Amino acid sequence: MKAMGIDIGGTNTAVSICSSAGKTLGRFDFSTPRSKYPEKTISEILRIIDGKYPLDEIGAAGFAVPGMLDPENGFVFSAPNLGWKNFPLKKVLMKYHRFKKLVFENDASCAALGVYSAYRGKKPESLAVLTLGTGIGGGFISGGRIFSRRDISIFEAGHIKISPEGLPCGCGARGCLEAYCGAAYMNNWAGAMFPKALQSSVLSSGEIYEKANGGALWAKKIWKQYGIYLGMAVSDIVNLLVPAQIVFTGGLAGAYSEFKGGLRISLEKHILPSYRGRSLISVHAGACSVGADGAAAMTLL
Repeated sequence: MKAMGIDIGGTNTAVSICSSAGKTLGRFDFSTPRSKYPEKTISEILRIIDGKYPLDEIGAAGFAVPGMLDPENGFVFSAPNLGWKNFPLKKVLMKYHRFKKLVFENDASCAALGVYSAYRGKKPESLAVLTLGTGIGGGFISGGRIFSRRDISIFEAGHIKISPEGLPCGCGARGCLEAYCGAAYMNNWAGAMFPKALQSSVLSSGEIYEKANGGALWAKKIWKQYGIYLGMAVSDIVNLLVPAQIVFTGGLAGAYSEFKGGLRISLEKHILPSYRGRSLISVHAGACSVGADGAAAMTLL
């Protein structure tokens, strides 16, 4: 039985195909179709996948969803960056293709399993993964398994509060980590910090990184502040769980060289003294496929 992992992102959808033994057979990605109707988005995703790899050859499929869901029943309560709310994903999928096995989990939890599965040699006893992309996700692995519940996904690290009554987040609250470190939100505070440098234009996180990499002082300051914000949430995770390793993945993780200085300052300020230095921090390469790899691996558990 071949298995497939589908990581539905706010910008791109990544697919990973593996054998029943867990060997990767292929990977590809494409822009996530956008529609105000979630069912239309799903039908288009399946159509694109079927055009690249026949769905009839797939027995099991794992879906990584950027939001809060009921993993057991495949019901999405909320996926803000996709515009989904109370969406019966499993029910809709079964209308278009009869998979023998379907599993569902939050996308960051799948990314965490993908990162964990990629370790060669001794694997960490506990691992926290933060996905830095359009939004911010979090996943936790303990003893080789996803830390979650059957009835609801957990470890929503992107909604750790770092600024009470701060900037509005897509979840409806204020002051969430995502509202500061998600790529879709960076201009909300960066533009206010450096209005002359940004010249009232909306720059993508990638463009701000290019400016910083080119030596622009204002852009370097933005990434330093990004690291400070991120470090507040990471400190909370360390103070609660003290994971053996913390890994950043996702598109913005590529800017680690620019935000690690601010991150370090924040960690030294906020982590309890006895916990400092106990969690190794790193960046995972191959960020595009890690969530899909984890979703595929999840079908084999």
